[in-house]
Amino acid sequence: MLAMLRKDLYVMGRYTAYLILSWLVVTWAATRFLESDAGFLYGMLPMFSLTISLNSVSADEGRWDRFAAVTPLRPWQIVPAKYLFAYGCLAVMTALAALADGGGVKLWTVAAITPLVLAMALPLLYRFGRQRGSIVLLLFWGLAAAAILGSAHFRYDLIESAFGWLEDVPAPLLAGGGGCALLALNAGSILLSVRFYTRRQRGWYG
Repeated sequence: MLAMLRKDLYVMGRYTAYLILSWLVVTWAATRFLESDAGFLYGMLPMFSLTISLNSVSADEGRWDRFAAVTPLRPWQIVPAKYLFAYGCLAVMTALAALADGGGVKLWTVAAITPLVLAMALPLLYRFGRQRGSIVLLLFWGLAAAAILGSAHFRYDLIESAFGWLEDVPAPLLAGGGGCALLALNAGSILLSVRFYTRRQRGWYG
């Protein structure tokens, strides 16, 4: 597993460096010339871990997967290493953002949403491939956002009745419950990704 993590670091190292450098330039320009609050830019760092992880899967699809098929490595070794790489990227990016911004509520909200997106995105990429998986993911989140925004605009009472009770839940209990739900969701995501990756190796999916 350590060897596969090193492979991911090697493959995505230059891309990650360019991504962070671009972010630094944009953040510096926003604060220096536009004199605007760059707080929203710090929230982008945890989301970068999603970009890096998904691009890592896409890079494997064309080269690594063919090589892995003739090695002793098994899907239950390859797929969890990819998730570990994604979580490691998330932890590093969130730590960098927290050091720069002080760790505001918005930052931790983004950091909590990112594992949710990862739990959905990785199985889709293993099942449908890079292009179709990305389209399915975008369609799902687009429809979800449209439904939420539409309900908030036309029927706010539905949103209030569905999520209003969360305001009465103590913050530690809410954080603990949300963390357990994310752990369970990601555990199921890993099992699903292993199954899809195994079938892809056997040629079940085009």
